[in-house]
Amino acid sequence: MLLYMQKVLTTLLKILIVGTMICSGANANPSHDTLHSHLSGAKLLGQGRMTYWGFDLYDAQLFVAGNGSQAGLALKINYLRNFKGDALREQTMKEMRQLGVSDENRQKWSISLEKIFPNIAPGHSLTAIYRPQRGTLFLHNGQVVGEVPGDDFSKSFFGIWLDPRTSAPQLRTQLLSQGCTPSFINQQC
Repeated sequence: MLLYMQKVLTTLLKILIVGTMICSGANANPSHDTLHSHLSGAKLLGQGRMTYWGFDLYDAQLFVAGNGSQAGLALKINYLRNFKGDALREQTMKEMRQLGVSDENRQKWSISLEKIFPNIAPGHSLTAIYRPQRGTLFLHNGQVVGEVPGDDFSKSFFGIWLDPRTSAPQLRTQLLSQGCTPSFINQQC
């Protein structure tokens, strides 16, 4: 009888361990699932790390879905340092200015991003999802935090990383992984 009880307990323990592994694996990357709910069929194109003066700032991943001018894409940034939302917005506007975005558009978009960009801590993520003819949806740690309409904004925002004139050419190369710049940013490949 004792041997039978040991076998039953061992079997139950194995079931419990396997069940725990399956459940934890099902939600191992909930933000990836959230990304796919907003950008169906998204596939990882490339990834890289942004480093500035020897300091690791964030890891970035570029996802694409579809082909041609109707292709959606997402840029997921996993932060390695603390950043204030205002500092992120100001740097975004500075990068857009360097790409030739008008003062009028930067001012308008800065107001929108002020409401969207949260303060960031290490381990937080921000995901920008471009949806053609609709604009850019923003997620913070997998939760929707806002949207900026219009392809003009999307072109300017994603251009910070993907335009040939980016201030981070090494990261651009890693993100595009030998691919072309999305056509809504730059028609040349």
